[in-house]
Amino acid sequence: MIQLKNFEIKLLIIITAIFGACQSNQTKVTKYSNGYVFNGVDFNKASFVVKHGELDFSTSAKFNTEVDLTGKYVIPAFGDAHTHNFDDVAKFDSIYKAYIDEGTFYVQVLTNHYSNYLKIKDSLNSAGKIDAKFAHGGITSSGGHPHSLYETQALNYSWRAMLDPDKKEEILSSTIKKDDAYYLIDSVSDIDENWSKIMSNKPDFLKLYLSNIADRKKNIENKNIGLYGLSEEVLAEIARKAKRNNIRIVAHVETVSDFKIALNYNIKYFAHMPGYGGGIGDPDLEALQISDSILDLAGKNGAVITPTVSFAKYYANQWDGSKMSLDTLLLQKKNEFLKKQLIRYREANIVIALGADQGYSTLREEINDVKKIDAFSNLELLNILTQTPKIIFPNRKIGALKNGYEATFLVLNNNPLIDMNNIENIEMRVKNGITLK
Repeated sequence: MIQLKNFEIKLLIIITAIFGACQSNQTKVTKYSNGYVFNGVDFNKASFVVKHGELDFSTSAKFNTEVDLTGKYVIPAFGDAHTHNFDDVAKFDSIYKAYIDEGTFYVQVLTNHYSNYLKIKDSLNSAGKIDAKFAHGGITSSGGHPHSLYETQALNYSWRAMLDPDKKEEILSSTIKKDDAYYLIDSVSDIDENWSKIMSNKPDFLKLYLSNIADRKKNIENKNIGLYGLSEEVLAEIARKAKRNNIRIVAHVETVSDFKIALNYNIKYFAHMPGYGGGIGDPDLEALQISDSILDLAGKNGAVITPTVSFAKYYANQWDGSKMSLDTLLLQKKNEFLKKQLIRYREANIVIALGADQGYSTLREEINDVKKIDAFSNLELLNILTQTPKIIFPNRKIGALKNGYEATFLVLNNNPLIDMNNIENIEMRVKNGITLK
């Protein structure tokens, strides 16, 4: 008979307990009963089982624990289709928690420092954690957006330095963040030289900056840094190369002309609507309106636009002689324009995704500003919010509550179709079958 010493017995007890807990987690099958489940049109009373991180709505599904959802409303989780969050390592934990709290479990980072990504990547993209895709550096030209912005920050200047003739040359020649936060491609011949560097970081998509293409040469000659991006010739070649490499392009556009040119090269994903936020200051809003024919073409091509309407309140600030102040009448004018355009987009079958294009706030800002302009019904807005994750991760079974789909959902205390503010009253958050705190 084998005799075990005291420490061996204690060790055996610990190992057995750990093994038992692991087995318990692996075999735990939970039934969520009597909740009202969103089907894309309405809420139906239903029960479902979560097993191995997937949904099972069959009535014969076996389970060993049960959660009563009587009177609760179950919806898919949200996605942020345009952010620069997670690029600031110091803010990672607070932003991560804010996303979890609001029910945003899927994130698309449209330009980031690859070096910062390496520091936080292990905290993402696994069961029970936020899933994120990254561009790993935007593609632009020398002095263009965001080269000038990143270098202004790297030189410890405020953004106004880009307007200072004495600082423009320093910013223009600075490359502190090159090949990390951005790549510079000034001509077609530069593409092959940079392509291997870009692809070596395994970006999930390419972020191309197409800013005022029609006025690009004039802006370069006048050293209007930050007001331009890639040339059309470079765009055309990168579009061909991306297609051969089966990698998606997301285009930053400023003008209707930028949008039309991008469509000509079969680009489907747009980080902004033209003049996002109704343009800076008080521009000619009609110049920011896409024609019916171009909208129809975009809709038929499956275009996806992230409008970023939350910029309107920033772009409606005016100089009052001593400081920048919000011009409420101008903001109202912009919001009316944005409402009209978003309704036209939906009528043209443009797919709308939401994202605030921020590095310090979450999706909540964009949701609140979209609600204010009242362009969508509660049902339309709820579908936009819950289907955005599928736009970010098109090959996954997410964005709906169906058999075999990932068990990722939010449990609300009240019906959001009656009042969209109810999406803020979350009772329970579940990601891949794991209940989050």
